[in-house]
This record gives sequence, structure tokens and C-alpha cells, in this order.
Amino acid sequence: MKNISIVASIESMKRKIIICAGLCLMSNLITVSAQIKLSFNPEMGKRYEYHTDMVQHIKQSVMGQEMPIETEMKITYLMEIKNKKPQETQIQFTYQDMTFVVSSAMMNSKYDSKKPTENPSDMDKMVAKIFNVLIDRPFEVVIAPNGSVKSVEGMDAIIENMLDVVAADGQLAAQMAAQMSQQFNDEAMKNMFGQSFNFYPDKAVKSGDSWNVENSILMSGMNLSLNSLNTLKEINSNMATIGVAGDIIMNMEGGKLTGKQTGTIILDTTSGIPTTSDISQNIKGTISAQGMEIQMEMTTKTKSSAKVIN
Repeated sequence: MKNISIVASIESMKRKIIICAGLCLMSNLITVSAQIKLSFNPEMGKRYEYHTDMVQHIKQSVMGQEMPIETEMKITYLMEIKNKKPQETQIQFTYQDMTFVVSSAMMNSKYDSKKPTENPSDMDKMVAKIFNVLIDRPFEVVIAPNGSVKSVEGMDAIIENMLDVVAADGQLAAQMAAQMSQQFNDEAMKNMFGQSFNFYPDKAVKSGDSWNVENSILMSGMNLSLNSLNTLKEINSNMATIGVAGDIIMNMEGGKLTGKQTGTIILDTTSGIPTTSDISQNIKGTISAQGMEIQMEMTTKTKSSAKVIN
């Protein structure tokens, strides 16, 4: 009887070991399956409505005098996946509608592609003439799986049209069109879309994992560096929530501005399309211009969203 009891005890211990091993194996499988490769991977032929909304407040202090500037720009694009290869996706973006509002001591103007401004000023008419060139015009963006923008083509040709439409309207119109063109040419749009899509990790991640993302932009005598630490917060129903936190350095003629970037991106894990993004930036510092010191603080809030359309 004693031997039978010992055998039973051994068999019981074996079963416990087997159960424990099975549980450990299941735990490992769950851990592995919780890892996911996030990448830009939209389906060929899909069409999206992609919307961006940027609000910027600039505080400037010159010799004790405040000179604030407030700007808001909203743009809706048609985003069509035209071609797809393992190493890149070709997308056609088309401007569908736009609103633009700027308020400062030097300039006040507003523009809405869907609704003409009532009692427009000469400035409003000029801005409308410039921005109307963009509506319904397509351009091409090529994005790699890691979110880096390989190229933008088509905006330079649109900018040429923008300059042409105001060629006979005097020097002020030409200067304004030239300034606008710096924000919308091929290189500027490549930088803008780079900030919007270059956030994916270079390896599979799970909830709680973090990775670094660096973006560097050189344009119009300004060098902007962003170094972000992105963190996968959670995955729920094929939606990944990514937290963004980072540092910003803006080197420009006459000085340097520094600050922080924070926000949240919600990503469709199947297509890699960011369905919503909400990013805030705050930078400040002192620059010199024409022998004067200018204290500046710039706050920018950018929201974007994308949804599939028929």
C-alpha cells in the first residue's frame, strides 16, 4: 500500500509539472502573439478622406511691444492608393477643400474654399485667388513601410500656376504667392507628410514598448529637429494607441527656439493608416533681427483623421 501511495504521489506531481509547463507555454505564446509589427500598409485601390487641422499661436515681444500672430488652416484631401510594392506605396492626394485664417497687426485675412468671404477685403481677394489654385489639384506622395516619405511630386507645377495667376497683380501679390509657395512646394510637403507618417517602430512591439523617432527638416533658412519617444499604450480591436513625447530644436537665422512635443496617435493595425492624430508643440526662445532681440513663443496644435470612403 505504501508503494501504491508513493506511485500515486509521483503521478500527481507529474501531472502538476505537465500542467505548469502547459501554462508557461501558453503564457509565452500569449506574450509572443501580443507583439505586432506596425507599418504603413494600406490596401491597393483603397480611398480615404484625410483631414488636417492646424492652429498656431505665436507670441512675439519686440522692445516690450507684443506682436501676436494667430493662424488656423484646415485641409481635406482625397487620398487614393494608386500603386503598391513591398518597398513603397504610391498615393495620390487631391485637395478637396481648405480654410485659412490669419490674424496679426500686419495682416488679417480669411479664406474658405466652400464659402466665399462676405464683403472681402483686397487681401481676402488676393488670398482666395492664390489658394483657389490648389482646389481639385492632385499630387503624388510615395511612402515607405516605415513611414518615411520617399518623394512628393506635382506640387511644384501647382506652385507655378499659383505664381502665374497673380503675376499681373503687383509686387505685394507676388510676394505673398512666393511665401505661400514655400509652404506648399514638393520639398515642404515632403517634410509635412514626413511629420505625419514617420512614427512607426523598426521592429515588432508590444504594449509598453517604446522607440525613438528622429525627423530633421531644412527649409527657408530654418533647421527643425524633432526627437520623439513613442510608446505603444494599448491595442484594442485592431486599433493601436501610441503616445508621443519628444524634444524640438529650431535653429533659425539669429537664434534658436527649443521646446516639447506631446500627443496621441491611434492607428489601424491592419492598414497602418493613422485614423486620428492629436499633436501639440510648444517652443520658445530669443532671436536677433536687425539689431533687436525678439522673444518668441510658438504653440501649435495639429489634428488629423482618416476614414475609408467608397
